[in-house]
Amino acid sequence: MTTSTRAATPARARSPLLAMIRNEARLLLREPALVAWAVLVPLVADVALALVPATREPSPDLGGWSFSQLYLPVLVLFTASLLAVQGMPTVVAQYRADGVLKRLRTTPVSPAVLLGAVLVSLGAVALVVGAVLVAVPTVLGNPPPGNVFALMLVTVLALAAFLCVGSIVAALTANPRMASGVGTVLTFVLWFFAGMWVPRTLFPELLGRIADLTPSGAASAAMLQAMHGSWPALAQVCVLLVWIIVPAVLAARAFRWE
Repeated sequence: MTTSTRAATPARARSPLLAMIRNEARLLLREPALVAWAVLVPLVADVALALVPATREPSPDLGGWSFSQLYLPVLVLFTASLLAVQGMPTVVAQYRADGVLKRLRTTPVSPAVLLGAVLVSLGAVALVVGAVLVAVPTVLGNPPPGNVFALMLVTVLALAAFLCVGSIVAALTANPRMASGVGTVLTFVLWFFAGMWVPRTLFPELLGRIADLTPSGAASAAMLQAMHGSWPALAQVCVLLVWIIVPAVLAARAFRWE
């Protein structure tokens, strides 16, 4: 018994991140509003669009895409941005306001481990929901994405970019209310450039070029290409990488633990 106890103790000590991830997952389930908006709303919309025959017909006004196809990337990005740009900064700001980050600095579980757990838990939810959103229309009879691997790549890059943008908000906002407010504004901007209210194919040329420089706009366009069977353009990948690297560096420099 003594030997097994000694063997188990180092194993637990080596996995503080796993313990924090499990804790963050439990806390996430206690946020019904966030779960409903980030998970249930896009799933319901996804099923509705896939079942209505009119939304499955290609339209010349939409560049040859069907309404259901155009809005699939929007729904995937909806979940990712809501969790990463609005949810994550609010969680971190609440921990800062409650003194959790300050207290963790004196324990073996560093604040960096806590932040890693938040990022992993929210990111995992976004990826799982994104996979379900892509699979549901196919199960219901819609054409499957032409290039699934490209779609997965763009989804991961977009999520990483959104998490890095959310990290800046988390680094610079002083309290949860401010973090939620700034995150909400940025989320709506990302939704617009992704084509939530006006399809990207209907954007004027100048607005389309501006959208291509945003993480949601570049991701949305790249996802549509993946659904058509192509790989994303190099420019789109570069835009997403810039939105990953630059915000990550700025957030690391500006982040305050207290």
